[in-house]
Amino acid sequence: MSDIGGTRGSDAAQRIKVLFCIPDMIIGGVETVFLKTLENIAATGCADIAVVMKNKLREPFYIEWFRAHPEIKLHVIYPAAHRFEDAKKYMRGFPLKNIRKIAFSVYKDIKNAQITRKRLFEGYDVIIDYKNAYFSKLLRKCTTPKITWIHGSINFFENDNIIKHAGGYEKIVCLSDNFMTEFRRLHPEHADKIVRIYNPFDAEQIRRAAANGDTYVGKYFCVVSRLDPDKDIKTIIDAFEIFHENDKFKDVRLLIIGTGRDAKKLREYAAQQKSRHAIVFAGKIPAPFGYMRGAIAHILSSHNEGLPTVLIEAASLGVANISSDCPSGPREILLNGDAGLLFDIGNARQLAQHMTNICSGKTDTRKMTDAATAALDRFDAKEITNQIMRLIYETTGSKSCR
Repeated sequence: MSDIGGTRGSDAAQRIKVLFCIPDMIIGGVETVFLKTLENIAATGCADIAVVMKNKLREPFYIEWFRAHPEIKLHVIYPAAHRFEDAKKYMRGFPLKNIRKIAFSVYKDIKNAQITRKRLFEGYDVIIDYKNAYFSKLLRKCTTPKITWIHGSINFFENDNIIKHAGGYEKIVCLSDNFMTEFRRLHPEHADKIVRIYNPFDAEQIRRAAANGDTYVGKYFCVVSRLDPDKDIKTIIDAFEIFHENDKFKDVRLLIIGTGRDAKKLREYAAQQKSRHAIVFAGKIPAPFGYMRGAIAHILSSHNEGLPTVLIEAASLGVANISSDCPSGPREILLNGDAGLLFDIGNARQLAQHMTNICSGKTDTRKMTDAATAALDRFDAKEITNQIMRLIYETTGSKSCR
């Protein structure tokens, strides 16, 4: 099939109706890629797009995005769900906790009945359950062809037992070749369902955003991540403490951008370190590309990843990457270490040595960033969009709108 791009103005009868389902919109890599995917598909002119979300939008950045894209219809299943979440701070003890859970359960039952009456999931050519088969129960009786995206490693897929939902989907999209290989080995009965599609990126757009974005002064390593347990930011702090023992590097800082469940705990832990004055928590920054561009290197320390967006963003900006060698995406993105440095999960000393080698000039970061830049075509937004549209047409049995 020829390129999908540039088809705006095609006959409306040929347009395909696509419903995307996503549980929440928090500041993170999955959500960034989700919006880019919506933009790219909308730009083809081949699809009418709607989005179903579990909870009402709360992030100003995403509220403004949907306001700027009125052609993408947004439906919220549980608009008051966040009120029950907020009530946690007031209802931690028994019996208030149980009362809150019962009230939310009744609320969900009422909303689910309304969904059934309104036939929210009907009238589409394809439904894309975009985050880890989250909507599998709500979509169980829906006969529309369905695709799910898995944003995680094969370990995450297995540990969360997502395979039990595989029968409800015509196709399962993963983000790395490693995932696809392991999936076919572990689940040969579903081998024909698995498809690898990389996340789409527009490197030039990221560079423009970096050029116009805020920056940080001085020499620093940069971390852009949710501050959640599986991201293992503690290992980075431990590594920085070891690195900072060298008097030559006392002027180097560690800039941590992001927020999450462990934010308070990590701040307290960092405050106990000798290097505490050089550790900066910048908080939530929706588009931190200017900060990333000025870094000595970007660091990722996760236990598990799918295809970590932030490594590709850093590569787009010509910034060296240091990443844990976690399943599935980092090694694939960093070309087995040719396009970035890898360290064993949780190994602070190994990470500290990488930081030292970069700052002392022992590691040729220019060679790595050149290799990373040369390999960015794998994630080209136009080509990835073509792959997604081909998958949609194949799943629905429809013809291209060209």
